[in-house]
Amino acid sequence: MTHVIRRDLLKSLESVAPGLSKKEVIEQSSCFVFKGGQVITFNDEVACSTSCNLDVEGAVVADPLLSLLGKLQEDELEVDAVDGELVVKGKRRKAGIRLESEISLPVDGIETPEKWKKLPAEFLEAVGVVQNCVSQDQSQFVLTCVHLHPEQVEACDNFQLIRFPIKTGLTKPTLVRGTALSGIASMEVKEFSETENWLHFRGPSGVILSCRRYMDKYPDIGPLLECKGEKVKLPKGLDGVIDKAKVFSEGDGNVVVELRSGKTRITGRGVNGWYSEVMDTEYAGEDTRFAISPKLLLEITKQTEVMTVAEGRIKIDSGKFTFVVCTGEVEGE
Repeated sequence: MTHVIRRDLLKSLESVAPGLSKKEVIEQSSCFVFKGGQVITFNDEVACSTSCNLDVEGAVVADPLLSLLGKLQEDELEVDAVDGELVVKGKRRKAGIRLESEISLPVDGIETPEKWKKLPAEFLEAVGVVQNCVSQDQSQFVLTCVHLHPEQVEACDNFQLIRFPIKTGLTKPTLVRGTALSGIASMEVKEFSETENWLHFRGPSGVILSCRRYMDKYPDIGPLLECKGEKVKLPKGLDGVIDKAKVFSEGDGNVVVELRSGKTRITGRGVNGWYSEVMDTEYAGEDTRFAISPKLLLEITKQTEVMTVAEGRIKIDSGKFTFVVCTGEVEGE
């Protein structure tokens, strides 16, 4: 039996949640695995681990355990493994959650990091920005990945592309699924380590997040970042309009920007409704439109007020990163 501080246990479990899978992509991938003084999660693309003082070994389905710990009010709990259950006891209440004593989650195949390096200060920002341009089309595997290069971080989905120049500290180019990298921002990771098949990140709390790495060749997007055209100022107050439009930007998560002579229209549309607003602008070219993540567009408005409108595409150089998106025709009003 182990006496635990409820909030500390909940915090430890939540810290390894990025390694969980809602669907059992591999056996026990929706479980917390307690082994050797650690709690581990693994969904075949991401593995997370941190120290845990529970004197328990086995696998427990994550959702009911997280929900239970979140709803209990006690500061301290008793946790024990009894007859195939993880028994959690509070004051005048207790619960049992099925505990699988046999661990089938293939965590032994995850290489152990040995040498750690400090992450560049802007690494998390770079990854957070470029993730907006990762493809969701699983038939184009390479484009579902972020390209982590020694000199830059970049992504492309065949409609838009982005490059964030940064000295990453990596020894060689690596591809990591965009979805796999989504967990590192919340961990505030500070260090990384490279092994043959994995890229590991470690936060100040000691949580380790390991992402499967791929060595497939990434397309050279450099030439596509070059384009010349009309310089146009973004409308003032654009951030407030984006904030309203993104309420309805479901599905692909994008808002649509339409440029007309003297006007810019921002539209967010989803199954529950839509929002559209027209703003004055200095644009005087042909009518055109493009789709963009509202998160990325908000980031752009913080760093620059100018975009380049070229034939068939728009380029935005924020000073930190370069973004290019394909444009299409505007239909009707």
